[in-house]
Amino acid sequence: MRLIATIFVLFLSDSGYSQDLVSVANTFLNDRNYIEAKNAIDEAMKDSSFLENPRAWYTKGRVYHEILKSDDPNLNQFKGDLHDLASVIVEAYNRTKALTSSGSNLHTLSGNHLEILWADGINKGVSYFQSQDFVRAVEAFSISKIVKPSDTTAHAYVGYSAQNAQKFDIALESFNTVKQLATPSKSIHNGIIICTQALGKSLTDQLEVIEQALFDYPDHIPYVLREVSALVNLGRYTEAESRLQTVHQRNPDAYELKIRQADLFHEIFNQAFFEGRPDRSDRYFDKAAMKYEEYIDQFPDNFTANYNYAAMINEKANRYYVRGNLMTETEFEISGEQVQEEGHILTRKALPYMEKARKLRPNDEKVINVLRVFYKRLKMDEKLAALDNQ
Repeated sequence: MRLIATIFVLFLSDSGYSQDLVSVANTFLNDRNYIEAKNAIDEAMKDSSFLENPRAWYTKGRVYHEILKSDDPNLNQFKGDLHDLASVIVEAYNRTKALTSSGSNLHTLSGNHLEILWADGINKGVSYFQSQDFVRAVEAFSISKIVKPSDTTAHAYVGYSAQNAQKFDIALESFNTVKQLATPSKSIHNGIIICTQALGKSLTDQLEVIEQALFDYPDHIPYVLREVSALVNLGRYTEAESRLQTVHQRNPDAYELKIRQADLFHEIFNQAFFEGRPDRSDRYFDKAAMKYEEYIDQFPDNFTANYNYAAMINEKANRYYVRGNLMTETEFEISGEQVQEEGHILTRKALPYMEKARKLRPNDEKVINVLRVFYKRLKMDEKLAALDNQ
């Protein structure tokens, strides 16, 4: 068939030659001979006059579309870059629509095929995503993104898939495109925050995207907690404290804010001590203790709260023990026992919280080691022996 067609067109004018190749391409297309159809339409489109021919563009779109959909391994040579292949198809259909009136057959058919191309990309992408083949999901959703560049659906799905595939740069680009097109959902903002962190962006950049999320969702507590963490990491403790206080006043029953306040005050307690500001350190110890106790009273079985509170008390107790150890014999005779007893008072205060932590996680080595120290300090020999014999 190809030989006959080739001989035939030798007798035609250049214009007729190109026109006939479009017909030849359609014939091969109908016969599902996509390689020959592609050769014919590619040859026809070399004629610049066909840049204004809707039938030629529509034929090109159909040929390349069928190649994209086909499972024939012989066509894989044309699928090296699915993004480029999809772009050719979309361009061909869109050029057809641009060159025809809205009521014409080619205009309608091109629109329908674009919708099919978009839906196929979404459906295949969802299938790949559900089977956790995230790389292929990105490819499939990217085709839909090319079809409808102003539609947020495919951009979002590309982002989710790329994030799961740990292609964080692609994910971030897609999420940011969604943000440019419409007000992002919380999940889109979450993706931007996660990808920004995963890409190792600066703490300032991380804080910026969190604040952008808070602009859209000012009362979303998880974003507030992220913002506070970023401020703490930047050493901006006063801002972090102020932010938590403001939000907590608006949400007095939000215990996740209360425990974050406790952790923040805990950090400031330590920081102030190392800066040589004991009064500030003691003040924030009391503030942290109040928040920890309020939280534990509501959630007594929270391991982290019990452990962190006991650890903070122990940190203050250690300051007394260290002071006692650094005393001379004469100094110790005068006030050493009193200083040591201050440490014991704090250790006794920490003990029930650490014991609760062990009850919640009986095999946690870190907890067991801390309890061993507590029991030795307080001369609780029976509990120490029981601990060592387990």
